[in-house]
Amino acid sequence: MPLPTEPLSLRAAPAAGNGLMNAPFRPRAEDHAYLRRLAYTLAIAAVLIVAWRAADLLLLVFGAVLAAVVFRSMGELLEKLGLRNADVALGIGIVLCLCIVGLMGYLLMVQFGVQVAGLIDNLPETVAAIENAVGSNPVGAAVVKAVRAAVGGSAIADRLGDLIAGTGEVILNFLIVLVGGMFIAANPGPYRRAIVMLTPHGGRTTMDRALGEMAIALRLWLKAKLISMTAMTVLIGGSLWAAGVEHWAALGLLGGISEFVPYVGPAVAMLPAIAIAAGQGGSVLTYTLIAYVAVRVIEAWMITPLINRQVVSIPPALTLFVILGAGAVFGLYGVFFAGALLVVAYVGVRELYLRDTLGEAIDGVPRTAKE
Repeated sequence: MPLPTEPLSLRAAPAAGNGLMNAPFRPRAEDHAYLRRLAYTLAIAAVLIVAWRAADLLLLVFGAVLAAVVFRSMGELLEKLGLRNADVALGIGIVLCLCIVGLMGYLLMVQFGVQVAGLIDNLPETVAAIENAVGSNPVGAAVVKAVRAAVGGSAIADRLGDLIAGTGEVILNFLIVLVGGMFIAANPGPYRRAIVMLTPHGGRTTMDRALGEMAIALRLWLKAKLISMTAMTVLIGGSLWAAGVEHWAALGLLGGISEFVPYVGPAVAMLPAIAIAAGQGGSVLTYTLIAYVAVRVIEAWMITPLINRQVVSIPPALTLFVILGAGAVFGLYGVFFAGALLVVAYVGVRELYLRDTLGEAIDGVPRTAKE
């Protein structure tokens, strides 16, 4: 038997060069589809995790977009009233919006803050006054029991402490929203083009149309909210004045602003007025409760149906549960922006999924809003 003429190590080397060593690290062709789906899944999960961790930041970005819509709407209104230069109209519109916000902050924080501080110091007397007024029937007794449980012990002090500690953060975030809204309102084009360019080529036309529909829906929603807030400010303020409640102007303004958060906001804004009326004694509390019932009836039967004719129709139950869910997930900011977020999501699902993907023939934003 002849002996090999080459060392064994040299004869084994070509086997390594055939890819046997690298085979375990190289995916097979039939695994490519699975690995692609796995990569997409991991990427989506990473995006969701980042969105969850940065939820407050994303809500502030949305708030800046909302502020930009308000600023540009005010500028366009001034253009319709006769201002020729669009940039000047936008600048004046921003200044007017900031002045209105400053005035509301002054009324609520300065004029109304002293009264709120007094109510906190006299909570036991206030609860006793409420009990004397409404505690004679089972429903009123249940309300008084719930109020006593809420203010009992140190719970109310802890909640007020948390609220005071978070006031600086809220003011800072509000300023960030205003400044961001100014930047976006000054030149919104690049942001919209960026979203369209990040969309695959086949869906860019659909995305551009959907963004336009979302902008129109947001503008209509804000217009409806402004009308509703103004009307409710007048109605609540006038009703509380007729009932003899002190600080009726600030309470009316608070009630009007609370309309920005449907259902939840008005219920919370009603509590300070009831507390003040209870502290005044006499029949003021009874008149205040009657006034709020009358105002809510007028709102439900006249104001809301009249305003909602020109906005995107969203089922009330869906709105309520989205607000509660957003509050549970994102906290205070989620409650505040839940209504506007629902409008955007509702229009997005309608345009991108129902109309484009499924081909459903559904109604869009009211045609009168586009003309």
